[in-house]
Amino acid sequence: MRTVLAGGDLLPLTCTRAGTCCHGKDIRITPWELARLARARGLPATDFRERFTVEAGTRLRLGGAGWRGLPACSQYDQALGCSVHADRPFACRLYPLGREVQDGAVRIIHEGRAFPCLDGCPEVAQLSQLRVAEYLEGQEIGPFAVVRDAYLEMSQDLAEAAIAFAVEGGSDDRRWVEAWRLAIARGPAVWPEILGPWYDALTTPDLEMPGGPPEAWLQAHAVLLQERAEAQAPAAACVRLFCSALLLFQAVGGESALAGRRWLARAGV
Repeated sequence: MRTVLAGGDLLPLTCTRAGTCCHGKDIRITPWELARLARARGLPATDFRERFTVEAGTRLRLGGAGWRGLPACSQYDQALGCSVHADRPFACRLYPLGREVQDGAVRIIHEGRAFPCLDGCPEVAQLSQLRVAEYLEGQEIGPFAVVRDAYLEMSQDLAEAAIAFAVEGGSDDRRWVEAWRLAIARGPAVWPEILGPWYDALTTPDLEMPGGPPEAWLQAHAVLLQERAEAQAPAAACVRLFCSALLLFQAVGGESALAGRRWLARAGV
């Protein structure tokens, strides 16, 4: 059961920052968010990825047991709370709400009939109530939503390019079929190996972190990936583009296996 919210709906919410929502959550991150988090921790992006993420840099690692025995986010400090709060990812800013985009329309939702925060932080019901639009504005989700939507579109574009290489490449070499199937079946465990030198370019690109809106970063990242594809032989580009699409689709919260099977069907397999 999902509850769809309008911007004017009231929420029983003024966040107490008690840290309960920093436990047991699936926090997906885009390359842009990874770069911000690395900067916040004073680390190179590749170091942050290896220390604090799992599943090919698409999820924040969870640590030891904390609240109710649930594992804490790797960025959570029991004494201080979120150690990267100013640069926290989109999923953290949005919580306990969700955001869906269908046919260009944005829906704000939460799971179930009861408001999720009331279980972990019942005291929020006694605090000031905010309207949905006010809460989201206070969480400054605008740039993060732009990034999520852009990486979703980039994922789809990469998949279309991979399909074009596969179908229109003019080669009888169909080893890409098994490579695609492996990338779907094994998932993040094999993506770094399949991507090879593309892995860093995809997840930790050597780009200057913009101080303002993220559009410059997104454009530069898209150009970097396009240049990598153009420099590859079609057979290699076909596989790496497909794997890149899977990774980015997972990073924005999608189910990569479902998307991969759909893209396989589009390629006539």
